Amino acid sequence: MRAALHTLMFGGYHLDRVAPVAREIGYTGVALMCRPPHLDLDNPGPSANAGSRVLTEAGLQVVGLASGLGRPESFTGAPAEAELDGVRRALEAANILDAGLLRLWGGADGMSVDNAGDLSAAAAWYGQAASLAADAGVRVTIEVHAQGLASSTAATCRLVDAIDHPNLGAALDTGNLHAAAESVGAVDVDQLGTRIFDVHVKDMRRLPDAEGHTLGVDGRYYVHVPLGEGDVRNGETLGQLAAGGYTGWIANESECAWPDWDTSVSAAEHEYAELDKLIQAAHA
Repeated sequence: MRAALHTLMFGGYHLDRVAPVAREIGYTGVALMCRPPHLDLDNPGPSANAGSRVLTEAGLQVVGLASGLGRPESFTGAPAEAELDGVRRALEAANILDAGLLRLWGGADGMSVDNAGDLSAAAAWYGQAASLAADAGVRVTIEVHAQGLASSTAATCRLVDAIDHPNLGAALDTGNLHAAAESVGAVDVDQLGTRIFDVHVKDMRRLPDAEGHTLGVDGRYYVHVPLGEGDVRNGETLGQLAAGGYTGWIANESECAWPDWDTSVSAAEHEYAELDKLIQAAHA
């Protein structure tokens, strides 16, 4: 397993500033945030070419594109077609950046795998997206979130199995799943099994009430914190991934907010050091 920087950590800064620092810290790969100033999917060609030059010069590999696609208001009709156009633009960028993976969301808030209509329409749409991606040589993942069709380990398995496409799997996000299910660990890794194509780690701590929260889920409140300072069982999760033979990237997707550039760099150094410790311990 290798550590990658999710560029969300530097969401307000241009890649020409972020990339050299990321490489200096020790990252060799980046999961690229699909919104300006990192990647503009409304202008995929020029934006991806500019990003490719910067990242190549820094010696960074693009391990995946982190898009917000996969949340149309409906998986049928005009909204579904418009969202597929977005997937096509993302795949154009992925090919320019030599990114072998595109992350999608598991539908909009309020959708559920327990709704037969939602599940059937979504499975057909994701199957189309996965086929488009396969033709472009890119794999697709659906990231676990606390809302939508992939809102738990069981729901994610059910969704991926309903789509039943060899080019599509799950992105296990430890923080998202922790918030969705109030825990995450070895049992989730075992249940997801070979469906796991990608892994993101973050940390958070549950709060007694809404004061100071950065995420609310079903009346529960959490604050995002630096790796190692929260309740997410990242060590257990990565250990089980290693035991199961997972050899992919681990994207460091911190959702903390920092007030300025210097603080952001210091935080990224901390995140890399903590993630490296987790990876080393998982392989020990």
